[in-house]
Amino acid sequence: MKKGTASSRKRGTNRVSTRGTGARRSTPVRRSTNQRRGRRKTILSTKTIAIITAVLVAALFITILCTQVFNKQLSHLFAKKYAVTDVDGSERKLTADEISEEVETDRFYPGISVDGVDVSGKTLAEARNMFAEIRGQQVDELVDIKFQVGNDQVKLKTSGTHLSSNIDEILNEAFVYAKSSSLEGGDGLVERYQKIVDLKKNPKNFTSSFTIGDENISALTHEVLDEYNYAPVEAKATGFDVETLSFVIEESKSGQTVDIEKAIADVKSAFAENNYKAVIPVTVSAVEPKTTAESLRAKLGKVSSNTSKTKDNANRNTNIYLICKAIDGTVLQPGEQFDFNARTGQRTPEKGYKEAPGIANGTSVPEYGGGICQANTMLYHSVMEADLQVDFRVAHSWPSDYVDDGTDATVSWDWPTFKFTNNTDYPVAIHAWYGDRWVTVEIYGRKLPDGQTIKFFGDPVLLIDEEPTETEYVADPTLPVGQKVKERAAHNHKLAKAYKVKYDADGNEIKRDEILTEYRMIKAKYRIGTLASDGTIFNMDPKTGEVTPPSGYTQPTQPTETTAPPETTVPPETTKPPETSTPPETTPAPTSQQTENPEG
Repeated sequence: MKKGTASSRKRGTNRVSTRGTGARRSTPVRRSTNQRRGRRKTILSTKTIAIITAVLVAALFITILCTQVFNKQLSHLFAKKYAVTDVDGSERKLTADEISEEVETDRFYPGISVDGVDVSGKTLAEARNMFAEIRGQQVDELVDIKFQVGNDQVKLKTSGTHLSSNIDEILNEAFVYAKSSSLEGGDGLVERYQKIVDLKKNPKNFTSSFTIGDENISALTHEVLDEYNYAPVEAKATGFDVETLSFVIEESKSGQTVDIEKAIADVKSAFAENNYKAVIPVTVSAVEPKTTAESLRAKLGKVSSNTSKTKDNANRNTNIYLICKAIDGTVLQPGEQFDFNARTGQRTPEKGYKEAPGIANGTSVPEYGGGICQANTMLYHSVMEADLQVDFRVAHSWPSDYVDDGTDATVSWDWPTFKFTNNTDYPVAIHAWYGDRWVTVEIYGRKLPDGQTIKFFGDPVLLIDEEPTETEYVADPTLPVGQKVKERAAHNHKLAKAYKVKYDADGNEIKRDEILTEYRMIKAKYRIGTLASDGTIFNMDPKTGEVTPPSGYTQPTQPTETTAPPETTVPPETTKPPETSTPPETTPAPTSQQTENPEG
């Protein structure tokens, strides 16, 4: 009792005490208790909601899953079935989804190979690594093409050739095989399925290839085959035998052609078929020459000949002999040109040439090789009568006495020269010789057609023949007064006409060509002495040659009677009638400023 009383009292005391403290202190205590109670209720409510939510979500998930499974089963139950045939020939009914599961893959299908290498089950990247070596392969490791040319085998060169492989393109092609169809939906899947099944019975091999540019093939083929393409060698005169007076003829040789264009096409075809190691036959055709040594020899012979008598001058005749040897046996091929100076070279003492009269600036002077123009003139005549092409010819300052006017030809070192061209289709030879004061030059080659002949001669009637009206006088202070020396004879201005006449086999004229040659007028020239006995130089009139003392001149007090020396002249030039006539085309004689042939 006491305890309870005390306790009650204590609780009462506390309450009283609490109340004693005022009503404001008791209110918060009750409020705190209520809050705690509210929180407990809230926590319980949140957990309940979470549990309920989880249950609902799980129920929803299960419902959806069940619905999907149900729908799938339902869809499968009612899906369209496609008939497919397996490798053993059995038939199955599969839905589009079932077929898709079997055909869709990121790998090569079984039964696919590339260049004979099985790539079944490989990814595209794995297959590319397998063929990496092909990409780096060199052309000389792959290509071994040989051409069979007769008995020769010639290898096609590959240096500098770019080789490219389409291996990546072929891998892509093999990879996508049966991975698509032109048909839509399930029908497309069935088509793909059947292709995949067929691969198991009939594996499919995809072949890569290499390519070399067409231009390279053409150039490389020409490089090795062009040398087998050569023209025939016609029979050819390689010389002239001056003893037998016949051409030395080299026999003809057959040529051949190879069909290079066909060989190029065959190489391209081989490469297109991935055949990089092959022997390709090349078509060879013989090409026969048009002539033989025998047929050529039958068409050749002497065409023309001209002879003239030389002067009785040993040195001059020696020069003519040597020049004949220099040109004797010369052979010109068709189209080849003969140049007298180029052929004979400079006439020098070392070669045996002697000093003999020649013409220089209108004056006869001694020169090494003097007289050779007579041999050249005979050559000119024979060239004209062989109907060859005269390219360059110069006449002397005045007509020569061994041929008709207008038919001479001068030469000198190093100008002028004489040139002609073999304008025929056959070889031409020169035969020249000297003997017993006769010089002869002949032309051998193709004979004129149908028995024709040609004569070359000058017209005896000159178109112009004018004598000089003046004489040239030159004062010479080294000669005594009154002495007169003739340095140069006078020569008329002449215009001569020559003819190149063609006759038929019966001697009837069928063609006549005219050639004009002009010889310039040359005045006589004298040296007049102007030296007086006392050393005084007299005056001379250049028009008349008269000599007079200078103004104020006084003769010596004891003059010595003298007799004027006789007139001195150079030996006169001969004007013998021509002994032969065989000249060339005419050209104007050189002007007074030109130096003519001192050797003619």
